[in-house]
Amino acid sequence: MIQTTLDLSLSYKIHFDDIKSLSFCEEVRNKSNDFLSTDNHCLIFKGDELINSYIFQALYNDLEKNSKCIFISMRDNKSEVLKNLDNFSHIFIDSYNECFENKISEIDLFNLYNSSKINNSRLIMRENSLIQKNILLPDLKSRINSNIELVIPRLTDKDKKHIIEIELIKRGLSIKEKNLDFIMNHSSRNLETLQILVNKLDKLTMERKQNISIPLIKELI
Repeated sequence: MIQTTLDLSLSYKIHFDDIKSLSFCEEVRNKSNDFLSTDNHCLIFKGDELINSYIFQALYNDLEKNSKCIFISMRDNKSEVLKNLDNFSHIFIDSYNECFENKISEIDLFNLYNSSKINNSRLIMRENSLIQKNILLPDLKSRINSNIELVIPRLTDKDKKHIIEIELIKRGLSIKEKNLDFIMNHSSRNLETLQILVNKLDKLTMERKQNISIPLIKELI
């Protein structure tokens, strides 16, 4: 079975305040703050692909307000983008494990790791859980394995309902509790599927100029 990478680039900014209703938000935020308040150099995000990316981008959007940050996704970029980043205080590397199993890319990531540490920059990376690649370079492997990991907990059903609400609010839409319950009872609870449903609801409500309703949801599930 061939796994594909989701397009998780958001058309809006998500902040921790937007997701404070999630059951693990305070825990994740505290762990992130603990990392930022110490001399630790590198933090690695792991967990479910969609919510992991969601939280990762929330941390970036919160930090970039007061710090010189850069966000780089390795999904569509070559590793040359990892060079000449000395002027940034916080370097976010999304899907960093795309670099694995490529000698040049691994060396570029290795060099970034070392240079950012020398420059006292924070290196914050997110593992893409859909990518199954191994590290070829032993020195890179030892550095990656020596860092703090922040594993995003699994979402509860209540969390998933909050995610749907957040996504819809960012699109200027509201949804009643009974409609959320209907979605959770009749649709797949896989977060990717729920995300796709939100996108379809956004499009259909615009086309029909209607509010979200159970009949409208039934057309899409």
